[in-house]
Parts: sequence; structure tokens; C-alpha cells
Amino acid sequence: MTTMLGVLAMVLWATVACADISPMANFNLDEMKGKWYSLGIATNADWFTTHKADMKIGTVQMVPTADGDLQMTLAFLRENGACFEKSILAKKTATSGCFFHHCDRWESDNNICVTDAKFDEFAIMHVAKTKNGQPSVLTKLYGRTTDLSKDVEEKFKKFSLESGIEAENILILPPNGECGDK
Repeated sequence: MTTMLGVLAMVLWATVACADISPMANFNLDEMKGKWYSLGIATNADWFTTHKADMKIGTVQMVPTADGDLQMTLAFLRENGACFEKSILAKKTATSGCFFHHCDRWESDNNICVTDAKFDEFAIMHVAKTKNGQPSVLTKLYGRTTDLSKDVEEKFKKFSLESGIEAENILILPPNGECGDK
């Protein structure tokens, strides 16, 4: 019974959290393909306040699968020169532009929606996370280059605020080397 209530609460949270979030119109999964830079992140989650000072730009290789899922390989260079790399498979949902990913390591469910994009320039994603029954929201800004216009950065900040994230928890990431740089 407790498990069933937990699942019901999670489904209800995902419905409420995404109720005001609309995926972008005319989403084209194939346009997500290729290299992106992770340029912005925003969340009110507790972990963010303790780690945001150490966060820097990383890269994300996005590869659409034949089944309509999105394979994402994230990489960033650590202070000690080591490369951190992580791959996730975001499974398509019934809503175009939205995906689901369960993270075993952090025991979290992630409902991911691409809410805005100009595929040759930027993409903004909204992530409704649930961990241990606790909901949180995360927004992410990706760019095809590390140099986005101030207008795009402001669009990301405005969207993050509208998603309920406090201004001090919206971060445009500072420059960083790339994994494989010599």
C-alpha cells in the first residue's frame, strides 16, 4: 500500500510540475543530434548550493536513437585535469519533446522537456525531478557554441524564474577546458 501511494504521489507531482510547462512546438528530435555545451543550470535543490561554485561549462553529445529516445553523453574537465563522463538514455514519452530517465545512482526520476530551441544555436530544458518522494525542478541551457547572446541567456533566466527557481540559484557557467584538450 505504501509503495502504491508513493507511485501515485510521484505521478501526481509529475503532472502538477509539468502542467504549466509546455514542450516546444514543432520539436524535431533529429535536430538535437551533435555536440552541445552545457552553459546554464538552475535549481532550488539543496545539493546545488553546495556545488555551484565548482561548476563549469561541459559538453553533451546528443544522439537520437532509432526508437525515438535521446542518448546523452555528458563530459566535463575537473580541476585536477581528469575527465568526468556520464551517459544517460532519456526514453521518449507520449509527448513530443519530452523524455523520461530514471537515475539508479541517485534514485531519482527525471521528466525532461525541451521547452525552447533554435537548434543551430541553443536549447532550454525543464527537468521535473523526484527523489525519495521529494520533487524539485531543474532548468538547463545548452548552446552549440560557448558564446550565446545575452538575449538567450536572459530568456533562460526568465524561464527559470517562471519555473519557480530563485534568482540566486540561476547560474550561467564559467568557461572550462574540454575533455581531450591538450
